[in-house]
Amino acid sequence: TYVSDIPTSARVAYVGIDDRAAGATAGYLVDRWFGRGDEDAAVLVTLSHDSFRAEGEREAGFRRALRDLAAAEHRPPRRVVDIAQSSGLDETVEDLVTQALRRDPAVAGVYSIGGGNAATVRAFARSGRPCRVFVAHDLDTDNRRLLAEGALSAVLHHDLRADVHRACRLLMQAAGAVTGVRTGSSPVHVVTPYNVPV
Repeated sequence: TYVSDIPTSARVAYVGIDDRAAGATAGYLVDRWFGRGDEDAAVLVTLSHDSFRAEGEREAGFRRALRDLAAAEHRPPRRVVDIAQSSGLDETVEDLVTQALRRDPAVAGVYSIGGGNAATVRAFARSGRPCRVFVAHDLDTDNRRLLAEGALSAVLHHDLRADVHRACRLLMQAAGAVTGVRTGSSPVHVVTPYNVPV
């Protein structure tokens, strides 16, 4: 399986990131970016669908990291506001984020699991609200631009080309053509404007 795992299938291996660990990385970054004294700041989590396994794993990892960090510091965990069922479509995301910002004045950060990041940035701008930390996934064209503009704080990225190469080698190994190909999750890279891969 590639990108999204189906652990109960008859797969040879899974090639992709550990989604729970990626979510936990996002939780760590968001919580630390806010820092002490900002415990009341809430974070908006945007999902395209709450039924997507990979997105659910990322959200679970995110929430777990927030709980663990708060417990270690003897404070309540940061509040999370969810938006789901957007299908990652810009128009829908923008409307849902705008509504969430109207309802909750404490929202000051975003963890985008399901995309629509340009729309989220527009919703914050239209609402006249600062987004103090914004962590997203995948280094696509929009996210590269948003990162360069300073609208995104960091992007969690993994090398899809390397994943495709490993997937092909795993299939060849399953057919007996090669040996020595290891399984395991792809590394998640935290990308800022200063270390964007070419």
